[in-house]
Amino acid sequence: MKFWEFKQIQPKQSSKVYVFVCEDDFLIEESRVVWQRISGIPAGEWVSKKYSAKEFEEIPSSRLIDDALTRSLFAENRLIIVTDAARLTKARIEVLGRVQSLPDASLRIVLVTDTRKPVESWPKIFPVIEIDSLRPADVARWLMDRYKLTPQIARYLTDNVGTDLYQLHNEVEKLQTYTGNRPIEMRDVDVLILRSEQFAAFDLDDAVLAGDYKKAVQVVGAMLDEGVEPLIALSRIVRVWRQLFIGKSLVEKKNAKEIAATALIPAWKAADFAASCKKFEWRQLAAGFRLLLNADRALKTSTPNPEGYFDVMLWKMMVNWAMQVDR
Repeated sequence: MKFWEFKQIQPKQSSKVYVFVCEDDFLIEESRVVWQRISGIPAGEWVSKKYSAKEFEEIPSSRLIDDALTRSLFAENRLIIVTDAARLTKARIEVLGRVQSLPDASLRIVLVTDTRKPVESWPKIFPVIEIDSLRPADVARWLMDRYKLTPQIARYLTDNVGTDLYQLHNEVEKLQTYTGNRPIEMRDVDVLILRSEQFAAFDLDDAVLAGDYKKAVQVVGAMLDEGVEPLIALSRIVRVWRQLFIGKSLVEKKNAKEIAATALIPAWKAADFAASCKKFEWRQLAAGFRLLLNADRALKTSTPNPEGYFDVMLWKMMVNWAMQVDR
């Protein structure tokens, strides 16, 4: 289900232990008030705590049972959120089954996993609530609803920052501080998030669209030197590559202005963008997406030299492909 559907959920029966399948840390934090609402416990004060699976395993079983049966000195009810719950031992799951069977427990426990697979081996006594993975369109809608951003700015932020809600939340707060009372504009995102004192806001886009490997490497290097996170620099390249993919699919059907509008390209760049779309081959775009996916995985799971990694990746996307075509 969507997170907004979860916020409105009305369970058929209350439970002491829930399984919450959710990938985004920000939504996990936002879920606290929902658990309190659907707990089935009359309104009152809550004490909420968050433990990793390892920390939760260290709590004695007897203490968990006692806590479930005894109200806190500081509040009437307790909520415990356990992250990475797939790592819980079979013995701890059995204890949670005992908590689930207590008739008047004031404790609620939420077991958080980022995938449903480990839950399948658990007893079928814990209700499972699974939140759909966030797509860029979902994140853009979240930005519009939460921060009252325009669709264009919400999409631009999602394309350039990614879909991690914590990171987006932090970037929007910086933008709001920077802009004061006026609406956030695309140039604010370029200046504050995709900042580069050496190059203009669209220089990386132009270099990629032109297939200019040397210029693209220079701009990315400048962005990294000035403190831009590697994943944000990568997201900028991904955005341009996605625009090329969209434009390529339309280049034989629509005029330059219509293509630019669909791909969210400024109107004054429409003719150059349409020309770039004609120049790129479908196989090149597909191969580029594979390289970008590998880069995203590498930057998230290992510690490559970012500047060197971008250099090699851009060479494969532009120069190496052109060399193969010429043969």
